[in-house]
Amino acid sequence: MRLNKSQALLFIYETLMKNRRITKSEVQDVLDIPDLTFRRYMQEIRAYLYNFYKTEELKYSKKCGYYYLTEE
Repeated sequence: MRLNKSQALLFIYETLMKNRRITKSEVQDVLDIPDLTFRRYMQEIRAYLYNFYKTEELKYSKKCGYYYLTEE
């Protein structure tokens, strides 16, 4: 599915809020985006959380292979 940047970021953010975690392959399967775009999107979501939701942080688990939200 081809979405514009705003729609893609909202999809990722909404999925994270609902499931508390997301994998790179889940996102790339739905959005059909390259690795670099995925990394940029995750950086933007991380920055958004830092600026507006100080109690939540986006982290990556190398062991499990997914991005997840933490609460302080």
